[in-house]
Amino acid sequence: MGTQPVRVLWQNVLDWFEGKYPEFPSELEQIARDFGTTLTIKYFRSEAPILGHPQGDMLPHVQIEDGHIAIYDTFLSYVWALSYGFFVIFEEQWHGPRTGKQPGHGKPMGYFLDGGYKVLHYGFDLLTQFRKWPNDLPNPDTYTGEATYYVGLTESIYLAAVDFILCHELAHIACGHLRRQKEAQARGECITCHERKQFELEADKWAVERVSRGMRPRGQSQTAVGFGFIAGLGSLLFLNRELTSRTHPDKNNRIRTALVALAIDDLDSLWGIAAVFYIAWNQRFDAGLDFSGEFDTYKALVDHIDAQIASMKSDEESRRIGLD
Repeated sequence: MGTQPVRVLWQNVLDWFEGKYPEFPSELEQIARDFGTTLTIKYFRSEAPILGHPQGDMLPHVQIEDGHIAIYDTFLSYVWALSYGFFVIFEEQWHGPRTGKQPGHGKPMGYFLDGGYKVLHYGFDLLTQFRKWPNDLPNPDTYTGEATYYVGLTESIYLAAVDFILCHELAHIACGHLRRQKEAQARGECITCHERKQFELEADKWAVERVSRGMRPRGQSQTAVGFGFIAGLGSLLFLNRELTSRTHPDKNNRIRTALVALAIDDLDSLWGIAAVFYIAWNQRFDAGLDFSGEFDTYKALVDHIDAQIASMKSDEESRRIGLD
């Protein structure tokens, strides 16, 4: 199934996806009948960087010709690295020190922080250069006994993230987007940028609803599922500096919409996890965000970040001349 450590979780991914809730397999069969597709997931072994591949970026997508969902080994490694790295950083550098809550691994606070950053930056490296997973870093296949705590908890976050990604791609079939694209092509027309944005919003909504519905049958915590939403959508943050796109909704707005759909309160740690993603994005692209100040809740911090991002978007828009 692949050459990278995440290959050992592929059956877990399928079990999680197909067994989301009892009615989901019959929903899959109905979608296949309605839209005339076999709903195939093609898993590509890809010892190459995610971006800049001669055949196109190795990002999840639905193939318009036959409706299969494409997923890539290297991209999944990237998602696992983000899930692990940001979880460790949030627990060891943010949430733990601020609340005095000691993680359950029994080691001193900050003990795993260096490794968390190394795994995260390995994931970032995969965007533009491929190298095998370093032997000294935790991964889902081989890890030391003391790493079991974070590796074990990361699995749920990773599975929720990949479940969301697969559901998002499936939504393009289930919501009729693929059919509409085919019909437009047959007429020699193109889907407009506005339509593409609407497709993405609809796909996010469909995916959030399905993944959220699967929480109760699996007894999965809302935090792991919400973190999965952030990791799945947050993986797009680091592809480039731009948060806006002609064909996709604004990246930060997509994350906020997914969290709002979970009906979490202002104190929920998921807001803090989202903030850590934005801080890393700011550092990676030197975007100039300011995180100073006192914030009563994690949501207040995200509100502060989103206000700055909105101002940045407004400034960029005002500098544009002519059509995109």
